[in-house]
Amino acid sequence: MHVPGLLRKALRDLARRPLRSSLTILGIAVGVAGLVAIVSLGQNIAQAQAETYANTSQADLDYWVWNASPGVLRALESVPNVDRAELRASYHTKWRVGTSWRDIELIGIPNFGTITLNQFAIVAGRVPRPGEVLIEVSARDIAPLELEQEIVYRDGQDLRERTLTISGFSRSPSYLSSVLTSITRAYLPASEVRRQLGIEGYNQLLVRLHDVRRAQETVSRINRLLERRGIWHGAPLIRDPQSFPGKRELDGLLVLLTVFSTVGLGVSSFLVINTLLALLAEQVREVGIIKAIGGSRGQIVQLYLYTTAIYGLAGTLVGLLLGALVGWWLLRLVAALGNVEVPFRLAPRGVALGTVVGLGVTLLAGLIPAWVGARTPVRLALQGYGIAPAFGRGWLEKSLRRLAHLPPTLAMAARNLARRKGRSLVTISVIALAAASFLATQATRASVNRTIDDAFVTYGADVWVWFSEPVGKDFAQQIESVPGVHSAEAWTLTDCWLEGVPARLWGVPANTRLYRPRLQEGRWFAPEETDSIVVSSELAAAQDVRLGDRLELEVAGRRREAEVVGIAIDNSILLGSTLAGKVFAPRDVVARLLGRQGVADFFAVALLNGSPAYVDRTIAEIEREFRPLRPGAQPTYTDVESARKASQLLTLALALMVLLVGLVGAIGVVNTLGLSVLERRREIGVLRAIGATNRPLVVAFVGEGVAMAMPGWLLGLILGYPLGRLFTRLMEGVLFRIDYVFSPSLIGTSLAFALALAAAASVGPALAAARMPAQEALRYE
Repeated sequence: MHVPGLLRKALRDLARRPLRSSLTILGIAVGVAGLVAIVSLGQNIAQAQAETYANTSQADLDYWVWNASPGVLRALESVPNVDRAELRASYHTKWRVGTSWRDIELIGIPNFGTITLNQFAIVAGRVPRPGEVLIEVSARDIAPLELEQEIVYRDGQDLRERTLTISGFSRSPSYLSSVLTSITRAYLPASEVRRQLGIEGYNQLLVRLHDVRRAQETVSRINRLLERRGIWHGAPLIRDPQSFPGKRELDGLLVLLTVFSTVGLGVSSFLVINTLLALLAEQVREVGIIKAIGGSRGQIVQLYLYTTAIYGLAGTLVGLLLGALVGWWLLRLVAALGNVEVPFRLAPRGVALGTVVGLGVTLLAGLIPAWVGARTPVRLALQGYGIAPAFGRGWLEKSLRRLAHLPPTLAMAARNLARRKGRSLVTISVIALAAASFLATQATRASVNRTIDDAFVTYGADVWVWFSEPVGKDFAQQIESVPGVHSAEAWTLTDCWLEGVPARLWGVPANTRLYRPRLQEGRWFAPEETDSIVVSSELAAAQDVRLGDRLELEVAGRRREAEVVGIAIDNSILLGSTLAGKVFAPRDVVARLLGRQGVADFFAVALLNGSPAYVDRTIAEIEREFRPLRPGAQPTYTDVESARKASQLLTLALALMVLLVGLVGAIGVVNTLGLSVLERRREIGVLRAIGATNRPLVVAFVGEGVAMAMPGWLLGLILGYPLGRLFTRLMEGVLFRIDYVFSPSLIGTSLAFALALAAAASVGPALAAARMPAQEALRYE
């Protein structure tokens, strides 16, 4: 048989079982699609971040200032490394969404026609006039908003409910979506925000630098300038050029997609092996005839490799198309959460990698059944279907005879596992992989959710409260007098540099009651210590920090050497973090570094009840009580909501992985039982002839599927625990420390998954056997 003849036969073989061929091609396509989607998504996001920074002129420094006049902008022009600067007025308040109140930041723009920093695009409507507001388009995902609609908010002067009319919707790449952050951004004329703040100047300073690598040096110069002009200011937020808001969550998604593709290609290999072994079993007599008329082993191998190559080529082509669609969909989803518009570009490297892997893995998998077919002796091949001569003599068959106490149909189903041991083993392996993947993904999801919950339990505060003007550090006692407040503490929160690495610095009282450190090593600092710090485990791992190390801490241009006395597990910086971790130091020490001895403007507040409704009511009381100080407040439950929403992409990827592996497992069961029906047509005919009804035949074949599910589940149980640990370890590499959770309830859930998978996949072959007429089955040759 020449090459064209072998190729034509391979094509006819694929057309003989269109459903099986289609499912096999789909399995290969899924693995290829994952690779294409991963590479394209990563490339598009990297390019979008660079373009967003260039096109929207994102600020490198974001200062909180108080009542700064426009004249400071002219002074900033003389500071070396400053490219340009802008002033804005910002006010945090609440707006009504349905029956609840949500956080909103009202950003006052002096002139909408001259914005050069943190630019935004108007996607609908127009620039707002007095009494109007331009609101973030992502707010439409949390409330049904339309143009010319009125929104209700709390006024900063008297806390009364007032309205603003929506003039348009904007998209601001400088901020993440309102869905993730639980904070809606809205723009309006600066005069309206200044009125609410009760000031004539501005309270936000944005600065763009020529060279962000010299940020610390420039910050020191700007701080001195602001202090000379008597402008009260906080430590600036410094943009990290190597990162962007939500980067860690996106990295976690890419890791999961990589695992998804690897698992997809692995199970696709099993599927190719299973399919070709099924094809070989169906054509075993044809193989015998080819050999009997002079066909060589090489030609048999060629025949099945041609079939494999057609599967691989078709799967790769479908996978490339599917990968482009999935990559486009994921990019739209990620871009919407990041408030940017990104055109999709198919990555050539992803196409090349998907093609090479799709064809290569498939051909490698096809070598096994091709070699089995080539080695089959002519005599055995011509014997056709049925029970092998040695059936019943092995230890497995003898062991299965002991199941005589089972109903006859179920006992027959169990014994049939030993009829084609190789085929049954491959199917059991696929079910095992499906069960292991189910266990691993569910354990990973539970571990991430538990870690998020535990991270926020570390903080005893229900509300963060800050004031537009500094107050005494003992002001906490006045906050505690507000009805509903249990306790309050003055804290300090700022950015810092630890040995040249950016981190978040928390100034916390040494005897704090509102922070419960989970110490991995060492201890918490004592009240009398002034040069001791505690670092987060994430920062310690990234920078190889150990107990006893003396490190240089830099805050607002001031340097201080401190000793690491403890390493704490704190994963609460989840969404939008561009920092390596956290540093905790005594609050008074941080205040001195910032030049704020004796004053405070940020408080951690614990309430008598942590329910969202109670928290919102108490925040309203705090705002009403201290209205002249223009307080701002952020409930911590929104932090938890934001973190959980950020993990939804990861949960989606895990669910897709389970779906993929479950689909391949089901295809394996369908292949195996379909062949079992084909091989046992005469047996089915005999059973029909002696009066067997549909029910026992269905029970027999569904029972055979369930019988394969049990050992598959047991093997999956053994593999699932370490596989879950591997998944969480990979996630830790890009997110944060994750405590692995493997609940005993997962054992029962995975058993139900394996049994349901096998039973559902068995229904089709079982019904085919039940509907087979006796005369047709007995006539089969």
